[in-house]
Amino acid sequence: MKETWRLVHDPPLPGKANMDRDLDFHRQAARGDAPPTLRFYRWNPPALSLGYFQRPEEVADLKACRDLKIDIVRRPTGGRALLHYRELTYSLTVPEGHPKVPTSVLGAYRVFSSGLVRGLARLGIEAELAGKERRGRGPSPGACFDAPSAFELQVQGKKVVGSAQMRRDGALLQHGSILLCLPLDLYRQVLLPPPGAGGASDHLKSLAAGAAGLEDLGYRVPLQKLAAALTAGFAEVLEVEFRAEKEDVPPWKNTP
Repeated sequence: MKETWRLVHDPPLPGKANMDRDLDFHRQAARGDAPPTLRFYRWNPPALSLGYFQRPEEVADLKACRDLKIDIVRRPTGGRALLHYRELTYSLTVPEGHPKVPTSVLGAYRVFSSGLVRGLARLGIEAELAGKERRGRGPSPGACFDAPSAFELQVQGKKVVGSAQMRRDGALLQHGSILLCLPLDLYRQVLLPPPGAGGASDHLKSLAAGAAGLEDLGYRVPLQKLAAALTAGFAEVLEVEFRAEKEDVPPWKNTP
């Protein structure tokens, strides 16, 4: 009999509420109060999330974010700035040492990313994992999507999913953004160029060249269908079953 994990569909929430919710599930996993949990969510208003070690004033144009009503929130995970606009976000919270998840960071990335690959394949989207030698640039200022890290997803050579992982207090949290559209114009307005860059436009050239949303690549998938396919992909790779809470109805059920 397969193990049952929890499935949660949340409505769009502000940045801090989304991060608090992920951390709450992480604490539940650490205490053993709940089964491992797969959560899907969105952001309202749009938010710029910063890696744990980034300083807002070094990364973001704070005035532009205020003017555009874009939240700034710190993730509990590392990595670089990520603009949450048109996307579907997932998180997985699992107790450390769980037999379904490798103990190494890269091993867990590979397993979870394989679930994403299987899920996208159910929609006719051929994705591949970036090689183990491909690594991000750490906590320097900049956009998370400008280069694929090890075992992150690419479609047609473009990075479409950016993920980050945290292990603390006996539990693992991994969350990631599945881009529907790459908001280059917004990135241009809210991100500061790193020291020594020729300007914001030069800084974002690598982002434009290396990343894209599914819709940018010609795939228009309703959110409910995307979440269902990804859930099935995770279930297949992890060899588990997902069960939604009784009151849990995808808030995007009739959203294109």
